[in-house]
Amino acid sequence: MTMSKDEMIAAIRALAKELGTNQIPRHQFMRHTGLSERSVAKIFGSYNGLVEAAGLDPYRFPSSDQPIYSDDQILAEIVRVLRMPDSKMTRIFFEQQGSMSSSVCERRFGGWLNALKSAQQLLDPITDKELIDRMAEYTTPRISHVRPMRSSPNDEVKEGSQDFIEPSTEPLGHQFIETDTANIYGDFINFRGLQHAPVNEQGVVFLFGMICRELGYVVEIVKPGFPDCEAKRIIRGKQGKWQRVRIEFEFTARSFKTHGHDPDLCDVIVCWENNWPDCPLEVLELRSAMASLPNVV
Repeated sequence: MTMSKDEMIAAIRALAKELGTNQIPRHQFMRHTGLSERSVAKIFGSYNGLVEAAGLDPYRFPSSDQPIYSDDQILAEIVRVLRMPDSKMTRIFFEQQGSMSSSVCERRFGGWLNALKSAQQLLDPITDKELIDRMAEYTTPRISHVRPMRSSPNDEVKEGSQDFIEPSTEPLGHQFIETDTANIYGDFINFRGLQHAPVNEQGVVFLFGMICRELGYVVEIVKPGFPDCEAKRIIRGKQGKWQRVRIEFEFTARSFKTHGHDPDLCDVIVCWENNWPDCPLEVLELRSAMASLPNVV
């Protein structure tokens, strides 16, 4: 299908009027008109070029030059989440309860623990005393010491030696450092070879690889950088016809926005949870998609 410049502008304006909005997601316009992204870019340079030519509001995403959140806003959000009842210091808890991704905090302050330490400065020493104590305990690495073993039962320990620790009634164990890198597991889903639900982007990539063929996708390449993946998917209702798609993997869909990705360079967000109802891109939520698939293949 082909349209002239004026016809494209008229089509997107009509769709905006029909939906009662000034923001039309790219995938929605393409699906409505049957146009290809290339045909729009050939005339307007990009989809947002068409949106602006029609007098509508394009979706704006953050960049390194124009971050969407200030330092004060990020720290205030961390404090808000930490003050919630039964709050936890973990990234996962913040990802579930916060209005932004934990990766935004990590990139801005050089890691999650540094973000917590920076947020601690906003806490009240009196009313937030319990929270400050918990935060200090969480952000300070602790080493559990292990009683050294003698090389043989006949070894003698010199009197006054500082290298020997009196036997303890506590069970022996390996030396460990408590940090924020402990393994965290998702809910039990017992889906084929995956026992737990994903808790991060890597889990999303693994699960998509397990079921992509059943969802109509064939992966061409998974690579570093943006977007994460190039694939082809079968076009419904057109047997033997495939469409090239660019995929970005995220744990939650909204992370695409907080990571500052350009929607014009991506076609589909594949995530575990779609927490972005107004997303301008097509979203494939694996949590819902796998529910319709058999547990055994």
